Amino acid sequence: MTASAAAAFEITAADTVLPGSSCTHIGGFGFSLTALSVGGRAVIARTFDHAEIGPLLRQIRPTVLSMLPTALLHLIREEGTTADDFSSLRLCRSGGDKVPEELEKEFRALTGHLVSEGYGLTETGLAARNPPSGFDKIGSIGMVSPGFTVSIRGGDGAEQAVGEEGRVWLKTRSETVGYWNDPKATAEVERDGWFDTGDVMKIDADGYLWFCGRQKQIIVHDGSNISPQEVEDALLDHPAVESAGVVGVHDLLHGENVRAYVVLKPDVPRPTAAELIQFARGHVGYKAPEEIVFLDAMPVNATGKVDRTALKKLAAADHAHVL
Repeated sequence: MTASAAAAFEITAADTVLPGSSCTHIGGFGFSLTALSVGGRAVIARTFDHAEIGPLLRQIRPTVLSMLPTALLHLIREEGTTADDFSSLRLCRSGGDKVPEELEKEFRALTGHLVSEGYGLTETGLAARNPPSGFDKIGSIGMVSPGFTVSIRGGDGAEQAVGEEGRVWLKTRSETVGYWNDPKATAEVERDGWFDTGDVMKIDADGYLWFCGRQKQIIVHDGSNISPQEVEDALLDHPAVESAGVVGVHDLLHGENVRAYVVLKPDVPRPTAAELIQFARGHVGYKAPEEIVFLDAMPVNATGKVDRTALKKLAAADHAHVL
């Protein structure tokens, strides 16, 4: 796992790596152990807010930073954050969830650099990256890491053509031996030496992977598959939206309707739900939400991602109340 990551992200003994996420998360322990494995330096943060990460950036001067998109967005928006805080970096990598276009725009405006996307699983390691010395395609999670083989398969198990969406299967020597005391769960994801990620992607003609969503989170509306991340990106492009989470809500007529939960930024004009829906339609058309629910705070899981499971429970409770 560490050998693959070191080669993929070109980490050497000269690097100081700051994984700005929990070491129970692949981005945290993966980059920490990789830095140590090649004789580099790993800086372990106690928390992942500006009060902790800001001083580490200024005092330790890391060369590689890895953070979850939500945490990185909050960091660069914090009052007092400057371009010089990031001037020592040769690579700022983000993964664990889709990197919103708004984060890319704001990070580039502040630092002059890109946020490089990647992809990893605790079960396999860091499976894809945009090559640090190669071309970084904005919006793509990059190319398959050394030591990994990827297969994108349709519902019938057949390999998909270039540009077609399908479920991603991985083969690698760093694959987990199984889930602890759960042979049933292990059997569900392992088949003939391949690991079923449950993630939906497509690959372009240049070999770059594009994350389309997680199979269990895909919203099926009138027979069309809708990725929550794509709708969230559209909403996050609105200047008043701080964070957004999108889920499907059961509907007898349409199968599922798209519901968005939104937290607004303070001290900005407050848009109506109808205005946000219209804004999203201008970006993603029919995929735009039918409903907007405003929240004071967005639920996040242990790794800092938008907790869509919690949002589904909110939606289910609301549905039950309406019935």
